[in-house]
Amino acid sequence: MFGIDVAETDGAVDWVAVKNSGKSFAFAKATEGVTIKDSMFSTHWPAMKKAGIIRGAYHYFHPLTSDPVQQASEFLKTLGKLDPDDLPPVLDVETTDGASTMTVVNGMKLWLLEVMKGIQQQTGKRIKPIIYTYPNFWINTLGDPTDFVNFPLWIANYDAISPWTPSSWGDGNWAIHQYGGDVDNITGVSGKADLNKFNVLQLGDKGPRVRDIQQLLKDLQKPEFDPRSISGQFDIDTKNAVLAFQNANTLQADGVIGPKTWVRMLWYTPTSTRQPFTKPLSLINVCKSYKGGAIAPYQDAALNWLQSQIPQPILDEFGQRWRNQK
Repeated sequence: MFGIDVAETDGAVDWVAVKNSGKSFAFAKATEGVTIKDSMFSTHWPAMKKAGIIRGAYHYFHPLTSDPVQQASEFLKTLGKLDPDDLPPVLDVETTDGASTMTVVNGMKLWLLEVMKGIQQQTGKRIKPIIYTYPNFWINTLGDPTDFVNFPLWIANYDAISPWTPSSWGDGNWAIHQYGGDVDNITGVSGKADLNKFNVLQLGDKGPRVRDIQQLLKDLQKPEFDPRSISGQFDIDTKNAVLAFQNANTLQADGVIGPKTWVRMLWYTPTSTRQPFTKPLSLINVCKSYKGGAIAPYQDAALNWLQSQIPQPILDEFGQRWRNQK
């Protein structure tokens, strides 16, 4: 499953043509540092969605010349509210600006935390951003830090069938591979663009990304989505859970985790199965049917909740009436 990424220097993009050429996802540059905003982002962002492209936005990080929290704030302001089925935001890390590894790592943590907090406030979802980098920079310049192995990796390694993955993430544990840079003659792109491939997960695969998918499915708390074990092995139980999720969400039911299924899992909100009451609840009937204790502990919980919602003066008045003291 393939996609592209673009910035203002790549010129105009016909996103419908990009979609029709077989590209399913794309990233557009949004911001750089604190003050730079990509002049094409406001055009690309709605156009990608309208064309049916799974869209994402990235921020080019400057660890020394700009405050990381301010960078995150400007990125969130430029991005606006993420929509369900958008890709997670991206932190593009490929320069130190002369800063030490510790400064870069600490700055990344501040940016990531601020963006995660902002998205959670906007959407209620705890979405982990993607980290973009390239092997030589991450390994030889930064020393292969292990602080971010729980974040999805977008790795730039051109002209390679399988990308060189930093050992901190582990061999093959990449989400997206940028395999071509500044490529001409991409359908729909007037200038140049970068080419990307999504690392699909399917039956027989194993590793941390499989474990993450199993945990996502488990957290949905629906029996039909339960992969049973969180083993990191994409077994038949995991495939069946993925198929059930895809069928329930009108996705192509192939048991494979591609970008569309992945983002739908990230954004999934279970629908309530509660049936609405058709007639008013009678407290007298509540008292008559009360069992509580070990038999029906949920009734105790419901009554405790109700009591917590009633102002104390009303409870005092009720207590007097209940004891026939008034």
